[in-house]
Amino acid sequence: MPWEEIEHTADAAFRVWANTPEDLLVEAAKALFDLITDLDEVKPEEEVEIEAEGEDLVELLHDWLEEIHFRHEVDGMLFSDFRVRELKKDEDGWKVRGVALGEPYDPDRHPFHTEVKAVTYHNMKVEREDGRWVAEYVVDL
Repeated sequence: MPWEEIEHTADAAFRVWANTPEDLLVEAAKALFDLITDLDEVKPEEEVEIEAEGEDLVELLHDWLEEIHFRHEVDGMLFSDFRVRELKKDEDGWKVRGVALGEPYDPDRHPFHTEVKAVTYHNMKVEREDGRWVAEYVVDL
C-alpha cells in the first residue's frame, strides 16, 4: 500500500507517498477511508464531484480531504476510489477537480471501523522526498 498509519498519541496519522501530486491526493483519500471501513467492500458505483483549492499543497490536501469527508458525512457515502481530473496552479494557488467513487453506507455490508470527526492541519506536510511526493496528516477521531 502506498500509505501507512503512523503513531500518534490520541488521533490517527498517516504517511502517504506517490509519484505525482495527483496520485498523492488519491492515496491520501484512500488512506482516510481505509480508516473508516474496508475499501474492498465499497463498490465504486456512484461518482461524486469533488473540488478543492489552497494557497499551497498543504492547504490543498487539507481541503481535498475535508471536502471528501464532508460528502461522506452529509450524503452518507463511503468511497473506495478517487480520481483527479485536473490539478493546476495559478496566481491564486492550487485547484483540484476530481471525483470520489463509492456507494451509500449499508451497515449490513460495510464494516464500520472508526468515526473520523475532521481532518486537521496538525503536523500536516506535503514535500518531495527521494524523488517521490510524500504527505503526512492527522485526523481527529
